[in-house]
Amino acid sequence: MTAIAWPTLTRSAPRECEWRLKSNTVAFQSPLSGATQTVEFPGARWEVSFAMENLLEADTALLRAFMARLRGRAGRFTLHNFARPTPRGTISGTPLVKGAGQSGTTLLIDGCTVGTTLLAGDFIGVNGELKMVVADATADGSGEMTLTLEPPLRASPADNATITTNQPTATFMLSEDAFAVLTRPGLVSTVAVSAVECWT
Repeated sequence: MTAIAWPTLTRSAPRECEWRLKSNTVAFQSPLSGATQTVEFPGARWEVSFAMENLLEADTALLRAFMARLRGRAGRFTLHNFARPTPRGTISGTPLVKGAGQSGTTLLIDGCTVGTTLLAGDFIGVNGELKMVVADATADGSGEMTLTLEPPLRASPADNATITTNQPTATFMLSEDAFAVLTRPGLVSTVAVSAVECWT
């Protein structure tokens, strides 16, 4: 199923949003010494929970239809982090991936305006993946910038792949099959959403 975009609402962001990065680890503790070892596997993913509150009927109807179209966990949708839709850094220009075959947590990009920045905590989108910049980065005299990202890249982006800095998104599915709309007198409603990042 093709991912559908989060709908455009009059109230564009929730009052509160919990955005989490869930790492994929297993911890083993020795029953003899109590020493602990942790094994990290690929597959860290974003999780999100929020409620769109005090919605009037038009927005409620849009969200009700959107949630129904997802058909529970069968559907996919794209969503950006409401708390950080644009970077704190000053990045401008046309940032692109510089060089194929990049993997892990480091990504070299070019096409940036000289001296512009991405700051720790900013989000970018690349290759259909949502990444957080975890160290400040500044474009050099050639417009190149080396980014340190989390979680690691799942797949190597192509050379000259576009870097999205304005409302970069991840693809999510609902955490459960059921959804509910709480409506109070006056047709003011609340819709709660809990979702987890997914890919194929």
